[in-house]
Amino acid sequence: FSTPSQNKTFFHQFSVKENWLQHRGTMNETEEIFCRVYITEHSYVSVKAQVSTSAQQILKIVAEKIQYPEEELALVTVSFSGEKHELQPNDLAISKSLESSSRMFVYRKDLTDSLNPFSENEELQQRSVRILGINTWDLALELTNFDWSLFNAIHEQELIYFTFSRQGSAENTENLSLLLQRCNEVQLWVATEILLCSQLCKRVQLLKKFIKIAAHCKAQRNLNSFFAIVMGLNTASVSRLSQTWEKIPGKFKKLFTELESLTDPSLNHKAYRDAFKKMKSPKIPFMPLLLKDVTFIHEGNKTFLDNLVNFEKLHMIADTVRSLRHCRNNQFGNEVPSKEHHELKPYVHHLHVIDNQQALFELSHRIEPRV
Repeated sequence: FSTPSQNKTFFHQFSVKENWLQHRGTMNETEEIFCRVYITEHSYVSVKAQVSTSAQQILKIVAEKIQYPEEELALVTVSFSGEKHELQPNDLAISKSLESSSRMFVYRKDLTDSLNPFSENEELQQRSVRILGINTWDLALELTNFDWSLFNAIHEQELIYFTFSRQGSAENTENLSLLLQRCNEVQLWVATEILLCSQLCKRVQLLKKFIKIAAHCKAQRNLNSFFAIVMGLNTASVSRLSQTWEKIPGKFKKLFTELESLTDPSLNHKAYRDAFKKMKSPKIPFMPLLLKDVTFIHEGNKTFLDNLVNFEKLHMIADTVRSLRHCRNNQFGNEVPSKEHHELKPYVHHLHVIDNQQALFELSHRIEPRV
């Protein structure tokens, strides 16, 4: 392993080579980030928005997502000490939240209580119907278009900073971090949608729906969302739903088994690597595995040998990082989802997820109690 001072020298040498990288800028008001607007302590809506987005715009997105009247809601920043501050319509919500290092919550207008998406009511029964009414190919295509916009924005240099910087300098890995966060949120979204569906027949339809979406993501060469969906279906709180899985038709079980085989980690993910190599570009890799490859090369080889740069190691890292260029040799076609679902884009762009495994398990045991 190299010392911090040596790494600093390496970074300096690397930074003067930036002429082959597209221009990097610091975060500004037009920069888009994912912000989390919490509905409860463990449930949030992920909103991709510019730093300059107003509180009113954020509230409108969240209200539509959770199907709640906007005029009955308030957007509130909550500090770690529990202090609440209601944001005014024209306040720059994301900037305010970042400045005070606080969380954004949606509260009822009187600020007495946060919402509870876990309560069993008619709205919750209807919630999952939205995804069931959306064309599966269109939904997968919108996921792919969204992932491509994130993947295409990643600078090759970000993988280097992510790997070499032990502190994980966030300002140098912004786009990469967005795609990694998205992958995690898609996985949580799959589990959330299924576990918030209390009706068995609709839950079976949801499982079939997600299996088909995963297959379509694979066909569209979006392996990032493909992996995330399969992992979401394999989450312990979902995989234990024996009553639901038993009612899945045999052809869907067979399809899911085939899809699962691509995520098999044995032989260093050989099944995935072989399949991905055969896919033509443009294509979106499973980003966590690509980062694992770079990290493995970095940690398994010294950056400096006898105070000389280990160029063999750097060549191996460069070859791995260069694979991004191959994936982006071409642009995805201009195929767009059919216009019959005007709510498709906001539905895919702003995911409502539960990010607490205990909360997911509680929901899982509520809809299918342990026998």
